[in-house]
Amino acid sequence: MIMKNTLAVCGLACFLMCLNAVAAVPRPPILPTPKSISMGEGYMPLTAQSRIVTTDPRLDAHAAALKEELWCLTNWKLEIVKADSKPGDIVLRINPAIRAGEPVLAAQNLKLVRTQDMAHTITVTDMAVVEGWDVRAVCEGTATILQSIVDDKNGKFAIPQMKVKDWPFADFSGTMIDCGRQWMPEDVLQVLVECCRIYKVRYIQLHVGDDQGYSMPSKAFPSLATQNGSCCEGVPPKKWDWDTLVRLEAFAAARGVGIVPELETPGHSEAMARCLRDVFGGPGCMDMASEELYEGLDTVIGEMCSIFKSAPYFSMGCDEANWNGVGAGPMAMVYKRRNAIPHDAQSVRNAYEMYVVHMKRVAEIARKYGKLTLAYENFPDDGRLKDDIIALVWYPNAVAQNYQAKGFATITVPWELGVPFEKWNIFHCNGSTLQRTDRVLGASGMMWQMSAVCVAGGWAQGVSTRSERTWGPDTPLSQTEFNKRQTISRERCDRFALPVKMETEGIDGGRVIRCQHFLTGRMIYGGKLKVKLSVIAPTGGQIRYTTDDSEPTPQSALYTQPLVYEKTFMLNAALFFGDRKVGGTTRAKYDYFDIVGYITTWQISGPYSVAGKTGQQLYDVEFPPEQGKPAKWIPFRPQKDPEVPWMVNFDNYPGFSPGDNKVAYIKCQVFSPKAQDALLYVGTDDGVKVFINGKFVHGVNAGRGVTEEDRVGIKLNAGWNNVLIKDNNWSGGYAAKARIRAADDGRLEGLKFKAE
Repeated sequence: MIMKNTLAVCGLACFLMCLNAVAAVPRPPILPTPKSISMGEGYMPLTAQSRIVTTDPRLDAHAAALKEELWCLTNWKLEIVKADSKPGDIVLRINPAIRAGEPVLAAQNLKLVRTQDMAHTITVTDMAVVEGWDVRAVCEGTATILQSIVDDKNGKFAIPQMKVKDWPFADFSGTMIDCGRQWMPEDVLQVLVECCRIYKVRYIQLHVGDDQGYSMPSKAFPSLATQNGSCCEGVPPKKWDWDTLVRLEAFAAARGVGIVPELETPGHSEAMARCLRDVFGGPGCMDMASEELYEGLDTVIGEMCSIFKSAPYFSMGCDEANWNGVGAGPMAMVYKRRNAIPHDAQSVRNAYEMYVVHMKRVAEIARKYGKLTLAYENFPDDGRLKDDIIALVWYPNAVAQNYQAKGFATITVPWELGVPFEKWNIFHCNGSTLQRTDRVLGASGMMWQMSAVCVAGGWAQGVSTRSERTWGPDTPLSQTEFNKRQTISRERCDRFALPVKMETEGIDGGRVIRCQHFLTGRMIYGGKLKVKLSVIAPTGGQIRYTTDDSEPTPQSALYTQPLVYEKTFMLNAALFFGDRKVGGTTRAKYDYFDIVGYITTWQISGPYSVAGKTGQQLYDVEFPPEQGKPAKWIPFRPQKDPEVPWMVNFDNYPGFSPGDNKVAYIKCQVFSPKAQDALLYVGTDDGVKVFINGKFVHGVNAGRGVTEEDRVGIKLNAGWNNVLIKDNNWSGGYAAKARIRAADDGRLEGLKFKAE
């Protein structure tokens, strides 16, 4: 044992000597960029004997979370102690005396104020000391530590000596996840929390309901979330149970992430109305003239806020509400007389003013439960609401400055950045350029309609993109350098967010063809697909998996060797230590598409055109290949290992681009072992004519994409058959593809192809 420990110490010493041989310790790939960082001249060894030291009970939950993360990163379960620190320890402290170097706009005591709270410091010498103004500031400091750990890939780790002082430029660095249109399991939400934690994204807006579905449990209204529908071919939202959300809040709070419940009012709420029409229904949206509505909203908002306690915000939606029909009924007349718009003694006169009163009342409900209210910019931008509503500005119109001029605080949430990444920050939104003195609370990224696969496998890791210029809007950036840091950080984050790594490769000619739908994350593949599952750390657990889209459990199938599929499958895999699951579930959905029969051997002729004729008109023009006359032919050259090697992209050949109002032909010979009926699938951009053995068999003159395939019944002779396909392009790029199948749509055995 003594010899083993001596060798380990010597090995670590050699590792650190190699690191310290460098003249200056390199700066870690930290995201977002710290406000102040100075590098030391060496490294603090991080070993299995290192400890997490804290004497403040407010940090106990975070210390446990940090221990779990370090276990997934190093394979060591560090001891958590309440004792004096020693070399090699990670020390956590709360120090309210730490001040930010500039005022930060933030929510405090139900008001937006400029404060120098929320900062943290990191000092790494022979130990790593993280001090923060509060628990969340400490969490943000340990996120930097996790990103800074040096891994030699042989089981040795160290933290560079450095001094860091950092703080958020603005309080609201966020992301929104749509749980009202597709089902989000608990572990997917935890993956998002973990990624937000590592990138210092401080808030997650939980969009709990929409027209399609509603996910929140309600003790007062148990019938809610019982009539959910689907969206984008995805899984309809299910109802979370109360304990799941209590666990989620605790999980997020332990990592410094606040969850903002987002209840859509008065529109995008049909899923609630289907379950309780008398309470949440109305003419085109919620009936804003109904006192019963506000009693119901008070109840469900109160339930949400009793679960999600740590974030000081609530979002009331207000997106795309069809409110013009509100206020026409006899009870609405009574409501109008009894209510006035904020700061105005005049009774409500119309639907617009009723909407203003609605926002004021919902904001008062949220304030009663300790929250400030956010709303999407579709709401009436009445200046009398400026102290009640924080505007989420996201539409592709330059309106942010209008809200600021009326006194609203804003959060910048564009769907697209609108400017190059290195120029974007929280003061730019779809043409609006705000001033540093404006009340910009921060920025957020909106995720609408995505599936659990997309969220866990892509969106969660991408939250770093906007957090970089929200945390520090004036940080100089280059896209290339940022991408390098993002790649490193993503790999690090995946170690504890998604510990099971999934790698796929086509075998025996198999391949992934394309993404079927970018919101569902489903992939189309053909042939055979091999899937390899692995875990870097922690070791000693078991990978369990399912293929029916159910959640893996300790009783699910045990992974022992690579999996090979030649069918549609949905693979979910997770790491277990006995009955305990570690990290999130890695998910993939693949639709099988039999690719046998695609032709990859062609001769190409063209381009052909006629002055004054459009591509649509060229469909009827017979050029030499179609007339059986001599023509110039060139061989088709498949790109090196393309996703679809059978695709003939004419734009890749000299003289074919641009392709407006042009015609191209492809031809080949197909060998059939006998005379038989068959099916020809052909796709072209745009129109198509098909000839088999000189006989016209199919034609469509339409503007379309090549992914659309026509299905044509054909007859093949025994021996070699001539195939000629005409592509008349209307505009833009043009391409063609074809395959031959048996008459019953199965594989046609014995086919051969040649280009002559």
